[in-house]
Amino acid sequence: MDLRDKVLKLYATVTTKMYFGEDSFFSGRESYNPLALFSILSILTSRNVLVFGDYGSGKTTSCERIASLLKCVPLEFVQASTIHGHPEQTEEKIKATLDLGALEREGIEVVRWRVTPFCPVTIVDEINRLPAGKQNLILNEVDRGIWSYRGATLFLSKKPLFATVNYGDEGTSKLIPPLSDRFDVAVETGRVDAVMRRKVRAGIDDSFLRDRELAEEMIRNVLEINGREAENYVREVAETFAEELSKRLNFEVLIPEEADEVRKEIEEVELLPEAEMFLDYLSQEVYCQMTTKKDFSRCDGCHYSIFACSDIGIFSGRAENSIVTFAKALSWLEEVECGIQQVKAVLPYCLWHRCGLNQGRVVEVRDIEKNECDEVHALKEIIEDVFRRWEEHRDFQIIAYKALLEGNKEILEELCEKISHPLFKSLLGW
Repeated sequence: MDLRDKVLKLYATVTTKMYFGEDSFFSGRESYNPLALFSILSILTSRNVLVFGDYGSGKTTSCERIASLLKCVPLEFVQASTIHGHPEQTEEKIKATLDLGALEREGIEVVRWRVTPFCPVTIVDEINRLPAGKQNLILNEVDRGIWSYRGATLFLSKKPLFATVNYGDEGTSKLIPPLSDRFDVAVETGRVDAVMRRKVRAGIDDSFLRDRELAEEMIRNVLEINGREAENYVREVAETFAEELSKRLNFEVLIPEEADEVRKEIEEVELLPEAEMFLDYLSQEVYCQMTTKKDFSRCDGCHYSIFACSDIGIFSGRAENSIVTFAKALSWLEEVECGIQQVKAVLPYCLWHRCGLNQGRVVEVRDIEKNECDEVHALKEIIEDVFRRWEEHRDFQIIAYKALLEGNKEILEELCEKISHPLFKSLLGW
C-alpha cells in the first residue's frame, strides 16, 4: 500500500468510524467531508484549523480522535494535552509551572513544563471563550512552537493546531484578527443524515485508539524528561503504537517517517502557471485602490466596486500561503496536477474566517438553501465572479507578463487603459 492509499484509508476510517457528516466539499468529480479532509491534510502539512459548530456537534472529540489516529498516540494522551478555553485560563495551566520543591530547598527557579507542549497536535477547546488578552497565549507560543516561561524557553518543532469555536453566545469573545489569520483553514461540523444519526445515538466506539496504561506512562516520562528530548520520546512511542493501531484496524497506518515523506511530496507539488495567474489576479482585485485601509462604506459609487475589493476585506500573505498549501495537498491526494480547480476548491475554506466579508454580500445569500454557512457560500459566489472576469482577461494577462519581461512599458500602459483592472495597474510600477 503506497502513501496515498494509506491516507485515503485513514480518511475512510475517519468518515466511517469517527465523524459522520455530509460530503459538502467538491473537487471535480470527487466529494469529501470538509472537516475530515482538511483535518487530515492539516496534520500532514503541520497547519492550523478552526472548527466551528454548535454545542455537542462533535468538534473537540472529532479533532482529538483524528489527531490520535494520524499521529499514532493514545487518545488519552491527546485528551490530557487539550487546552480548555475559559476566562480564568492561565499560563501555568497551559504550559509550565515552577518546581516549588526546588524553590523551597535550594532557592532556585526550576521550570516544570506541562504535557501540552509535547503533544504532536495542539488542541484548544472553545478558543473563543478566552478573552482577547489571553488569546495571545495561543498566538505567541502554541502556533510558533516557541514556549517561554519565567525566563526559560523551549524550542519545539511546528505542530498542527486545532481550535474549536462555538457559535457566538454571551460567554464568548471575538477572535482577535491576528489569531484568526494564523489559522490556515476553517471548517464546520456538518449535518448528519438520518442513517448516520443512528450511529451517533448508539455511541461512537473509539476503543481502537485507546491505551490508558501507555498514556499514563507517556505523561510520567514526558514530565520527568522536562525538555525538548520529550518530543523525541513521544515520536518513538508513536512508531510503536502505530504497529498496534495497524493490527487493530487491519491495515497499515502512517508511521511518523511516512508522514514526513508525505509532507515533502506535497511541498514538491508545483502549482500550474494558470493557477498562479488566477491568484495574481484575485490578490490585486482585493486591494482597495483609494486607500491602504479597507473601508466598505467607501465602495458605493466607486469605479472599482465591481471587483472583489468591495466584497473581501483582507487577503494576507499567510492566506495566500494557506491556499497554495491546501491546493497542493488536495492535488497530491487526488494524484492530479495542481491547477485552478484545486485552488478554487480550497479558497473559501482558507478565507472565510479571516478575510472580513462585506456583510451586504453575505445578506444576499441568507435565504438560499445550502449545507454551509452564509460566509462560505458568499465566498464561493465571489470567487466565481472573479474567475469569470479572469477568463475574459487571461490572454491579456499573458501579454502583460510578456511585456513586463521585455520591459515594454507602452504595451502595459495600453492594457491598463483598455481594461482598467487593478492587476494591470499594479504592473506599471515595475
